[in-house]
Amino acid sequence: MRPVPRLFRTALIAAAAAAVVTAALPGAAIGFGAAQGARELYNQAQRAEAALRRSPSQQRERSAWIRVAEAYRGVVVAWPRSGYCDDALYQEGGLYRDAAERFGARSLAAKSANSYAQLARGYPTSKWVAKALYEQVRLFHGPLGDAASARRAARRLAEHDPRGTELRRAEALLNPAEPEPAPETEPAPRTEAQPETARPATPTPVEVRDIRHWVGQSHTRVVIDLSGPAEHVEGRLEGPPRVFFDFLGASLGEELQKDFPISGSHLQKIRVGPHADRVRVVLDFSSVREVTVFELPDPYRLVVDIHGAPPARAADADAPRTDEGEGEGAPASGEEPAVPQPTGTGYSLARQLGAGVRRVVIDPGHGGHDPGTRSGSLREKDIVLDISRRVRDDLAARGFEVVMTRDRDEFIPLEQRAFIANDAGSDIFVSIHANAARNRSARGLETYYLNLATSPEAAEVAARENASASGIRMSDMPKLLMQILNHNRVEESRELAGTMQAALVEGVLGSRRHRHNRGVKTAGFHVLLGAQMAAVLIEVGFVSNPDEAKQLRTDVHRDRLAASISDGIARYAASLGDPAQTTADGSVSRR
Repeated sequence: MRPVPRLFRTALIAAAAAAVVTAALPGAAIGFGAAQGARELYNQAQRAEAALRRSPSQQRERSAWIRVAEAYRGVVVAWPRSGYCDDALYQEGGLYRDAAERFGARSLAAKSANSYAQLARGYPTSKWVAKALYEQVRLFHGPLGDAASARRAARRLAEHDPRGTELRRAEALLNPAEPEPAPETEPAPRTEAQPETARPATPTPVEVRDIRHWVGQSHTRVVIDLSGPAEHVEGRLEGPPRVFFDFLGASLGEELQKDFPISGSHLQKIRVGPHADRVRVVLDFSSVREVTVFELPDPYRLVVDIHGAPPARAADADAPRTDEGEGEGAPASGEEPAVPQPTGTGYSLARQLGAGVRRVVIDPGHGGHDPGTRSGSLREKDIVLDISRRVRDDLAARGFEVVMTRDRDEFIPLEQRAFIANDAGSDIFVSIHANAARNRSARGLETYYLNLATSPEAAEVAARENASASGIRMSDMPKLLMQILNHNRVEESRELAGTMQAALVEGVLGSRRHRHNRGVKTAGFHVLLGAQMAAVLIEVGFVSNPDEAKQLRTDVHRDRLAASISDGIARYAASLGDPAQTTADGSVSRR
């Protein structure tokens, strides 16, 4: 872990949540908390908008319009599946549209078109779709000056509502007698607006430098490496299924391949090439079920996760069958299945469905040219690899299947680690790290799960482990924030973190009340982004503390840490109701 200057930037991840859902106007503050639902956030955003539209002085401030629009976006960020999201996006689009007209700002018109595009794409059954598509036509035809995109929006409108009033208005606006523009090799994106062109030209365009990919049976992760931040738009097409990304104003790196044939996956090919004023990357698939995208800065890259239909599996003719219907995974005759234990908030979905833990991915942090934090000859990458190997052996002896993201001193990108866990079909993901602090007296054990950082200390740890978080831009925040807030295993990750921390402090410190028990915390760790299972990050001690550094050098202490981590995993598995038996020494073993 490298020293991180300007630490306050990492707190932006936490601050972004509050900024997104806080109304801009006096007397209209919007709180952010679990007790508030989508309806309350939406109502508060409406009150903020009403206050704005009643105040001529506020209307003269461009920032006031933006802050109220962001209040509506807070509904979508906090409650992406609620029935208020389409209303919020429609209102957000209207605010940006009106502000664009008032201030003559093309960038605000682009934001408006984006809001309407997200509404139509994300909530296709909404009552607002036809109006949103018409507004897209109007924006592209008018302030954005993009006739091709305007016509594409009109075609979508015709498909959605061929007899509606909005389509007639759009056709009248576009003037059907006007000649069609020449067709493009791939349709230009219909989901995002073009960026503002009146900004000062950049001396050197952003380069698309490399494309990396990791292919699994039904899940693929593609990472597009760029020389710096670039505006991009994305789209999805059928016949055959493909996903494409346009990097606006970008150029191709000299060493970049133009074609990446791939075999044995639902991802069949990656194509790259210049396309008018942009570089287009096209991903060809045999099937596409779900696509998620997020950005990571410094070095800047776009991470794309694509899930396709899993390959058909032949029936296992050798699977045991009995007249009683018992098979693999069923309890032996006469045994009662273990009952899942509720979490602090009741029975989670995993516990209701009877999910268990069979396969564990252990992730030793850092590696290769990235040593992590260090103290003299003691390097984080070596400590955590050694502890992880001990954990692997301990878990294997207990009957777990264990996968390591690395088993030697090699560099594994952060974005590849969660992919390995996803592709392995892992039930839990445990990333192991060693800590450091500017205060050399800081010491102790702590466990994290993915969520917003709630303290300066948690933000500092996230900054070091992310290594690049100090270079994050404000424009990166919404997508990273959405990834964190929409992490679909928060409840089980929280429970796993609590169980792991309890096992660590009992096994290493001897008591949960020990003063060096630093507890369970949350932060926006990049390594946990995209993990499709309960996932935690453990800090096994402070290399920056002389006493703990001395302990971390010893086999005895590393054995104690590894055994405690294994105990935590076994306890968590047992809490899910997995078939397990207790050995004479009190440890948990698997059937």
